[in-house]
Amino acid sequence: MRNLRLSEILKLTDGQVIQGSGDPMIHHVVNRTKKDIEDHTLLFHLDHERIKGKYWIKYEVVVVITDRPDKCIDLGENIILIQTEHLKEDYWKFVEYYRNLFDFPIIGITGTCGKTTTKEMVRQILLEDFNVTATWMSMNSMSVNLRYLNKLDDDTEVAVFEMPVAYPGYLRVACRYFKPQIRVLLNIGVHHLADCDTPEEYMKAKGEIVEGLPEDGTLILNSDDKNIRQVLDLSRFPNAIHIGMNEKCHYRAINARYDSGGMAFTLLHKGKSYDAFVPGYGIHNIYNALAAIAAVSSVGVDIPITLKRLASYKQVKEHLEFKKGANGSTIIDDTWNSAPLSMATGLDVLSAVTDGKKSIGLLGYMPQLGKGKYATEQYEQMGQKAAEAKIDLLIIVGERAEEIGHAAIKAGMEQEKVHFCETGDEVFKVLQPHLNKDTTILLKVTHRVMKQPSFQELRNKLIL
Repeated sequence: MRNLRLSEILKLTDGQVIQGSGDPMIHHVVNRTKKDIEDHTLLFHLDHERIKGKYWIKYEVVVVITDRPDKCIDLGENIILIQTEHLKEDYWKFVEYYRNLFDFPIIGITGTCGKTTTKEMVRQILLEDFNVTATWMSMNSMSVNLRYLNKLDDDTEVAVFEMPVAYPGYLRVACRYFKPQIRVLLNIGVHHLADCDTPEEYMKAKGEIVEGLPEDGTLILNSDDKNIRQVLDLSRFPNAIHIGMNEKCHYRAINARYDSGGMAFTLLHKGKSYDAFVPGYGIHNIYNALAAIAAVSSVGVDIPITLKRLASYKQVKEHLEFKKGANGSTIIDDTWNSAPLSMATGLDVLSAVTDGKKSIGLLGYMPQLGKGKYATEQYEQMGQKAAEAKIDLLIIVGERAEEIGHAAIKAGMEQEKVHFCETGDEVFKVLQPHLNKDTTILLKVTHRVMKQPSFQELRNKLIL
């Protein structure tokens, strides 16, 4: 964070100092009350949790801006208390002021699936030329927006943030924090139905990526995604950059094919063609790569340099990660999270790479779908997808995912090839006879399930 004088921040508010004095430097800004803050921290008291100053007595400077001073007790001499009548407004004034201190490129990436992978592609390509600030792993929720904003400082040259949707307005908030001049919309599927009333509401919320886009900003869209065309009126964005495989794309992939260790394709751009390769299997990775290429090109990285760096891209952990399995088997570890689009993609990859070997799909529930008829429809569609993929064995994990198995049987999969399990031990009993060099297993059980003891044991037995 760029260090700021308290007086500089107070000019943005109508707050009045009611305890303490001085004009200290502020090194950190937070919006949640917690005991383990740092020295020279400014807290916007948005959560209205009770503050007991005795926990912060060891710090030289702590500043609290609040509209509930009655919640702040035992403050001591080192805590400056500022009262305001417009706490939320003052907070957003600070956010916008701090963001506007910087004029380097900020890239914002959203999509139902592929955000983390694309962000990592962009980050890794840019790292050799720029000091890059980026979201860490898949940590991208609204609660960490301020933390990432704080990481912008005078050493930052480019920032790249993945920005999710949990419910309507969620993405709008992220855009307000970061004001990305380069925005990427990878795809729109169905995911956070637990927090959206309908699939259409979730899809429409993805369209918030365009809100507040500067007139000279860059919008990068997957031109092959039909839901993007339904959600956005593309006539409003005549200068949008289109990626995909159709002839109208500015960054177009043709001759897409599975190659050793990843996907090969030919990139067409402005009348030139380039041989390209991206580590990681699946057509979706070509779309992720196209988005990354377009984004870093907008920052000024030449395509030949981009493609050279892309070819050595290091895959994200537990995102369709190929691993050596027990008795020579192959495990496709895609356990970080699970959504219908990523599950369908995983099944596509499993079918594509088995090449005559036995294919086994290990599928679990999708947390963000929640419950209800729309969630049931998505589980049913995944069962149909599993049957269409013609995998040899389907193992369903957990009661909430059972509809996948029932729908697969209804779609024509033989009943004896579908197994329903609750624990890692049960899963291993089904898998054990099939663990050999001629078997490939898609492990599509979400991270929160894989942390359970029996599934940790299962992982240890399956993956070398």
